[in-house]
Amino acid sequence: LLAPYISSGIFLEIFKLWIKGHKVIVLDIPLLFEAKMDEWTKPIVVVWVDPETQLRRLMERDNSTEEDARNRINAQMSLDLKKSQSDIVIDNTGSRQDLQERFSEVLSQVKRPLTWTEFWLSRDGALSALLGVIIGVLAGKKYFW
Repeated sequence: LLAPYISSGIFLEIFKLWIKGHKVIVLDIPLLFEAKMDEWTKPIVVVWVDPETQLRRLMERDNSTEEDARNRINAQMSLDLKKSQSDIVIDNTGSRQDLQERFSEVLSQVKRPLTWTEFWLSRDGALSALLGVIIGVLAGKKYFW
């Protein structure tokens, strides 16, 4: 019921950050694939953990029973399926230090120089294209009129 409103709010916040010139915007969206927002985000990074560790950590975090934790996990798309649909996978079966190191590696990868296609889809590329169109229209107007 609330998904369209939540998605609109997320897109509005992304647009504001994009206008401000942020180069990397991180979205933490557990239902990314279910909400079909994966079509609008690149790269897709999934933090993966094996099912046993996921169950144990969820039970510890929420102080829940195994049945409640399993029901909660089963209500979502499996991490293995999310993993298969992602661009980058962060393995979270180790320690917090391992996770931090892997995240730093991924952040470096995401902040690498853009390809030409990525550039033209970026804020800087869109502004360059707009400026090129404006200059082209003004030059054409002067030349043809």
